[in-house]
Amino acid sequence: MAKIRRAAAAGKASSTELGAARRRDLLEAAYTLIAEKGLEGLRTRDIAARAGVNISTLHYYFGTKDALLAAIVAHVTGKFGEAQRRPAGPSPAGQADALAPVRAHLESAWRSFQDNPHLATVLQELSLRAQRDPAARAAFRAVHKEWNLAVEHLVQQGVRAGQLRSDLDARAAALAITSFIIGTTIQLGVDAGAFDFHHVACELDRWLAPAPPPAPGKRARNRA
Repeated sequence: MAKIRRAAAAGKASSTELGAARRRDLLEAAYTLIAEKGLEGLRTRDIAARAGVNISTLHYYFGTKDALLAAIVAHVTGKFGEAQRRPAGPSPAGQADALAPVRAHLESAWRSFQDNPHLATVLQELSLRAQRDPAARAAFRAVHKEWNLAVEHLVQQGVRAGQLRSDLDARAAALAITSFIIGTTIQLGVDAGAFDFHHVACELDRWLAPAPPPAPGKRARNRA
């Protein structure tokens, strides 16, 4: 909110930019409140107050509850997507191929939850709501469809590069990978010490990787 006032005072922000910034402030306020109180405790007046605007301003940007909920889903999943667009960090120990597409996706997914401590909690709140709310369900279906398709392309890329098994069903593998990420956030959200994400991700890598070629001595024995 302070940024908006400074920009407006300096005459450096157009009305469109100010509107976009105010909209982001409202969505960030909703994100924080969901993390603190849960979705059931979310009130529009609390969102407006946290963002430093009146309730009519919130209604101006989000005319209905369904519009607000869909925008919150997009805002929250956008936080996850931001990490996917950042360059991967250094390779974990023993992972020479950590920059392979699927491995990079797993690492960036983990990084997104580390960079945004409330992200897993808010996503789980919204996912539960989606099971009984048509607007949230429609928003999440679109997000899941886009995510699964993106990972499917990564799997296909890994197969073509020889980094993944050639017999993989790309769509099924993508669903397994996205379900793995969702499942780990749920378990680690309940018990942060339940397991090491990188260790389990390495095991998933091993299942997806092509079988290593037989040792030279074994090939010679087989020919004999």
